[in-house]
Amino acid sequence: MPIIELSTFQYVFAFFAFFLGGLVKGTVGMGMKAITLGLLATVVSLPVAIALLIVPGLTANAWQVVGGGAPRQTLRRIWPLLAACCIGVWLGAEVLVVAETRLLTIGLGILLGAYAAYGLIAPHIPTPGRHEIWMSPTIGGLNGLAAGMTGSDVIPGVPYLQAMGLPREELVQAMGLLFLTASIAIAFAFQNKGLLDGELAVSSVVSAIPALSGYWFGAKIRRRIAEAQFRRVILVSLLILGSYIVVRNVI
Repeated sequence: MPIIELSTFQYVFAFFAFFLGGLVKGTVGMGMKAITLGLLATVVSLPVAIALLIVPGLTANAWQVVGGGAPRQTLRRIWPLLAACCIGVWLGAEVLVVAETRLLTIGLGILLGAYAAYGLIAPHIPTPGRHEIWMSPTIGGLNGLAAGMTGSDVIPGVPYLQAMGLPREELVQAMGLLFLTASIAIAFAFQNKGLLDGELAVSSVVSAIPALSGYWFGAKIRRRIAEAQFRRVILVSLLILGSYIVVRNVI
């Protein structure tokens, strides 16, 4: 169901979801897909929500990658993870085509809750060390599989990248590369499997406007607020939202 066919309430709600997702990403460097997907999944079907996020995800994450300087060094370190992510997305999209949407929406709620819980608890994860050679493609594949099925591309990829001990700026860029790769892979997979038609593609382009507007505002206010406190509020909200999505689709 393209955004142009939504009711007035759904249209306004979608605009708000993209703006809020962009605002969060601009402020803390991540979380746009989690916020936007979680909200959209309450008013439209999951495949439509994922498709609408393709262009906003591409633009916002490209901005994040370019803003971090030349990504060559980061790419050399994480390219096995990114390559495996593309394969995982393709397989995940295969599941999305044939699986019951309600079950995958429940999966999205669980992933959002897991991401929020991880962020709130902030457990210490040991560095992969010498196991990185096989862990990177394994984690990348699992991350891509989750992204292809539910649109969520943060678990288990983000905790793994944080465990790799990358410098802060390189870590932010690595997350941007992961999200950007997942968005590109989703675009190709959805187009190939008939999940992305012309109207939906146009709707995704339009959706980039509120998302980038929110990202711009978030980047402006980043230094004017207590980032840690703001991030905690977002994570608690995501935990509640994920729980609501699960309960709503189970009952």
